[in-house]
Amino acid sequence: MDTHIDYDFIVRLKPKTNRNSQHVNCDQPLQKVPATFPVNFLLYKRPIYYSLHGVAFSATDRRPESISRKIIHIPVGDSLCHHINDFKGILTDIGIPGIKISQILIEIATKAHGIDTCNGVLMLVAIRKTVYHEARLRNEEDDIGRAERESMEVEAKPIPATKSSIDALERVVLDASASARDCTVCMEDIDAGSEAIRMPCSHVYHSDCIVKWLQTSHMCPLCRYHMPCEYL
Repeated sequence: MDTHIDYDFIVRLKPKTNRNSQHVNCDQPLQKVPATFPVNFLLYKRPIYYSLHGVAFSATDRRPESISRKIIHIPVGDSLCHHINDFKGILTDIGIPGIKISQILIEIATKAHGIDTCNGVLMLVAIRKTVYHEARLRNEEDDIGRAERESMEVEAKPIPATKSSIDALERVVLDASASARDCTVCMEDIDAGSEAIRMPCSHVYHSDCIVKWLQTSHMCPLCRYHMPCEYL
């Protein structure tokens, strides 16, 4: 199954809630909770399936899957641009590609321009990893193709010819005046005056070569003529 991965993202400022942190008051530097500006990185995955015809559809029974969540706390008053390398390290750790990291850092720097880190907001960097899967739907053509492959595999299994059919093959001696012939089993000449075996299909081979061949396969090496065998 082929897959393709794409990344898209959004960088936005969100009000802090009681679950995030208490409102930061810059006039009270001595407080129990450190005065920080949180930057949340959230990576989640969404699977998309597409057919062989290019029609895409999502898995309706699966919700987006959270992959990673990391938070970095920037001291209030610091410029976020001074922490670009920290952001880059987080994005690298969670597996974001280099070119997408550059785009995200540019967007963070744009959003960070002129913001007041004391005004009770946090920054959310949400990254969606979309994984496209090829969904091959089973159909009649698939069933036919599988049946053909299985039949070829069966045919490819070596089935020897019966011993009686090998023993009954015609033994011949090539006439000296006959034109030279090649034995396609060993790819060597069949010398004139030597004994050979002629198959029922009229193809001639060295006696030893064709006997060994037929003890493994019941078919003629040249024309696939079928010799008798126990399984046919």
